[in-house]
Amino acid sequence: MTKPKFTYNKLNATCCFCCRTANPHPDFDEPLVTTKVETNNKRIELCINCYFDLETFAQENKQSIVEVVKEKENLLRILNKSSIV
Repeated sequence: MTKPKFTYNKLNATCCFCCRTANPHPDFDEPLVTTKVETNNKRIELCINCYFDLETFAQENKQSIVEVVKEKENLLRILNKSSIV
């Protein structure tokens, strides 16, 4: 995958994994910084924190970030259906 392009100052930015809608950094009064990852012809919006956490996990496990995003998305779907989350 190529380097992600992060979007700054997007007013309705939200992370599909951590559900953040605001920048958690106390020194920055700006909207959440996000990027989009394409999986199965879907575009998943991720915050900069989740993206780099998933990228690190992918590198440590010798997987692509797209594979890791797909796995996490599937796990969240299963947990949501079982009402565990």
